[in-house]
Amino acid sequence: MMKKIVLKIIFGIVATILIMIIGFYFFLFLNPLHIHEVNLLKWIPILIGVIGMFFSGTINKKTPPKFLPFLFLPFFIFDLFGFLYIPFIFILIVIGSLTLAITRDSIKKGYRFLSGLGVLGVFFYFLFSQPLIVLTENSDYNDHGELINANTLWDFTEKGKLILPDHTLYDQKDIEFNLKNIKEKTYLITFWATWCPPCMHEKPELEKLKKELSKNSNIEFIDISFDSDIHKWKQFVNDKNPIGMQFISKRVKETRRVLQISSIPMHFIVGEDGVYSAYSSFEIAKKELKRLSVKN
Repeated sequence: MMKKIVLKIIFGIVATILIMIIGFYFFLFLNPLHIHEVNLLKWIPILIGVIGMFFSGTINKKTPPKFLPFLFLPFFIFDLFGFLYIPFIFILIVIGSLTLAITRDSIKKGYRFLSGLGVLGVFFYFLFSQPLIVLTENSDYNDHGELINANTLWDFTEKGKLILPDHTLYDQKDIEFNLKNIKEKTYLITFWATWCPPCMHEKPELEKLKKELSKNSNIEFIDISFDSDIHKWKQFVNDKNPIGMQFISKRVKETRRVLQISSIPMHFIVGEDGVYSAYSSFEIAKKELKRLSVKN
């Protein structure tokens, strides 16, 4: 009896892992739908988790409830894609539990129906809480860093000013620095990492821009690293001695999430009021910063 239970649990875990691998590969790597910033959309891990737990639960629909928590072990895969964080992980666990309830023969149909409604409600909430934008062959960014020539299927978010949040970074001496303190001047913030080839390719041009505008006292430069190897980051900074303030994020996933950064290099131009604009193109950011430098 125990051997049969263990085998079903193992099969359930393997099924969930395979579904997660296929799901993330389909959405994040193949991305045949050409969805913009697909790795930031929370409904995708919810959908993948629901499908995985449904198959896993179906395999284990008669397994004693005390063994069911083992079916959540594959959820650690969410960490690889930046979705294993509080409080979102609690939402994934609740959704997983409701999905398991749907598959249980021992639960009354009424409760299984309510569980299904709960799953659908949470899924559709996250589906419509973030914009869904599909890229076309002509999609690009204009001089203000705004995405153009893309199809917005829906966007129910309020369009407001982008303000830097309360978020802590660290300098070379491990001294804390808060993003919300960036104000009163114009700043170019560059997010990068030593492991990022496009970032390293941009570095020489970025340093040229810094030197060109170094005499303008109203413009400051900040580089924020996403390196996981702090020693490698420090070595680079010590060897190259880049212009401007140098910081590193010790919570990269959280930094990406609060600033909605889907890829690096990424550049923010922050005004004196702390409002910023994001630019994935260094050339466009450089052009805008030079325009602002003339005004200053």
